[in-house]
Amino acid sequence: MKLKKLLNKDFWSEVLITSVLFFGVEIIFRMVSGFTIFDWATLRILLSSFILATIIEVIVSFIKKKRVRLIIIGVILFIVSVYAWLQTGFRNFLGVYISLGTSSQAPAVLSYVKEFLASYHIEYYLIWIPMILYIIYLFLPKKWSKKYKKRIHIEAKGIGVLAIVLVGAFYLGTIHWDFMQNPIQMISNEFLFSSPTNSSIAVNQFGTSVYGILDVKQLLFPNHNIRTTVTNNKKDPTEYTRVFDDSAWESIIAEEKNTTMNTLNRYFINRDISEVNDYTGYFEGKNVIVIMLESVGNIILNEEYYPNFARILSHSWYWENNYSPRNSCATGDNEFSGMTSLYALNASCTANTYQENTYFTSIFNRFREKGYHTSSYHDLDDTYYTRSVFHLNMGSEAYYDGNRLGIDFDSTNYNEWPSDVDFIEQASEIFTDEEPFMAWLTTVSAHQPYDSPSVLGEKYFSLFDDTDYPDTLKRYMSKLKVTDDALGRLLDILEEKGILEDTVIVMYGDHYPYGLVDSDVQAAVDYDVEEFYEIEQTPFVIYNSELEPKVFSEKTSYMNILPTIANLFNLDYDPRFYLGEDLFSEDFSDRVVFADSSWEDAIARYDAGSGTVTYFGSDTYSTRELQAINTEIYQKKEMSKLAIMNNYFDYLEKKLDEKKGEKSDTNEETDDSGVSSQE
Repeated sequence: MKLKKLLNKDFWSEVLITSVLFFGVEIIFRMVSGFTIFDWATLRILLSSFILATIIEVIVSFIKKKRVRLIIIGVILFIVSVYAWLQTGFRNFLGVYISLGTSSQAPAVLSYVKEFLASYHIEYYLIWIPMILYIIYLFLPKKWSKKYKKRIHIEAKGIGVLAIVLVGAFYLGTIHWDFMQNPIQMISNEFLFSSPTNSSIAVNQFGTSVYGILDVKQLLFPNHNIRTTVTNNKKDPTEYTRVFDDSAWESIIAEEKNTTMNTLNRYFINRDISEVNDYTGYFEGKNVIVIMLESVGNIILNEEYYPNFARILSHSWYWENNYSPRNSCATGDNEFSGMTSLYALNASCTANTYQENTYFTSIFNRFREKGYHTSSYHDLDDTYYTRSVFHLNMGSEAYYDGNRLGIDFDSTNYNEWPSDVDFIEQASEIFTDEEPFMAWLTTVSAHQPYDSPSVLGEKYFSLFDDTDYPDTLKRYMSKLKVTDDALGRLLDILEEKGILEDTVIVMYGDHYPYGLVDSDVQAAVDYDVEEFYEIEQTPFVIYNSELEPKVFSEKTSYMNILPTIANLFNLDYDPRFYLGEDLFSEDFSDRVVFADSSWEDAIARYDAGSGTVTYFGSDTYSTRELQAINTEIYQKKEMSKLAIMNNYFDYLEKKLDEKKGEKSDTNEETDDSGVSSQE
């Protein structure tokens, strides 16, 4: 009789059903996400499904009516299913799993909810199978006709709690035991469980439900611990070595009591310093225009439809393996990274959340230090990103949005976007007034949506009548042609003003047009967009009318733009502050890092989510080499996050200025012989 009480069949049957349903959602999620099914992570997720089900059953067992209990469980299962289903969509649409830290972008996401839903693959809907089966179970006549007469025995609840403790202990063991840890996984499960800094790895290793719980915990009780290994990478100096006087910085480190700031100090001061090279100062003294092209992927390489971009390529250095990895706020954060060569935070809309930060290292401030007039432009307003704030804090001397430029647009109509041609004509009249100038332009005409008619979407629609492209792709390509027209107009204006030869134009796409489904993109490019992150390829171009065209095959991203430009223009800069690299450095790693910390180089590609590596040829990496690469990437991203969250560069600038002031005061009091000048 006692055993029957302990193993009450009603209690444990409900635990079993709930566990199977939770696990069913997770296993289907793994299948449609391309995760490995037969590994330790699946066992871990099975255990967590049982633990969560048992906890829920113990709680709801205090409710006498079985029907009410079943409805509560159904609501929880619905939430679990919705969350898993949304995560598949976010991963497909934005390139990262969503976090509560990105909730500030919710209003913007709602603007393109139709495109978001249209991007769903049919297999993603399989996640709803457990929910459907549960609804069927609820409505089985025999279940509704039986009256529930017995209360769950206290002993059954007690052993339920005991089961939670025992299985929970085993679950924690799976997180800590070495044999259940992938040796080349970027972050250990133990560390990830306490601080889910990488959503892709956390979702793979713990499942969506546990990740959701950890995400809530991280929001309420932030844990920003970072595994740091500070090493001195300084090389023996050569004639090409950039030399910096670090005495003031070292003094700051010696006096600093804040461990976080000193962690950052020691990390940056010990980073490698790239040497000068044959391209140092190649464009010194010339004007520069940086253009971040909204939703411009490699479709623009079609010379027939986009002759102005082809005109630019005829006098450009072009990187054929450039990528623009999407973050949760792809446009704003990829703009931020282009300006700072820092990695944006995946769990936050960095450009907006940390808009008050300052960066003396930014592209604007480095050009200002060189005597350039700096300004920035965008043909919309602050509806999505507060550029009027963070551009100025970056060091832009003046920011002009669509309103200030007098461009006609309606920010309440998501279908209609301003014309980049109007944008270029208005902006160029301002930034060309003073020389040398450094101008940053962010276009907008090619922005989604593409699934419904719009002025720009129909402008060149008929141009593609002889193709079998879907209408969505035609509308995108019509909008893209408006951007191409704007590029042609820019070249004409610079030529009319007689400054084309003295101006360098740097262009990169903020992200591929993810408002299109993959098959639409595939119809217009010649590479497999379904392979790894190849869909995130975008153009990266450095143009000057006097350049001989050259194509580079190195893999790169927007992270490398600032250090490359700084070297080409021979700016006063410290390479240690940039987490990207100078593309012309002899030590350039020829590697692109994606939003989830996956990476690809000439030898291999590493999938951070699954912790697997794929080689392209006979060359391979040892386990130790893979661990070293992953550790370097992890620390770059974590140090970048720590620096942004703590406004580190503002802190360091002020500290260095204080030291400079102290040194100046000392020099005023003492002459060259060391005798006080007042004496």
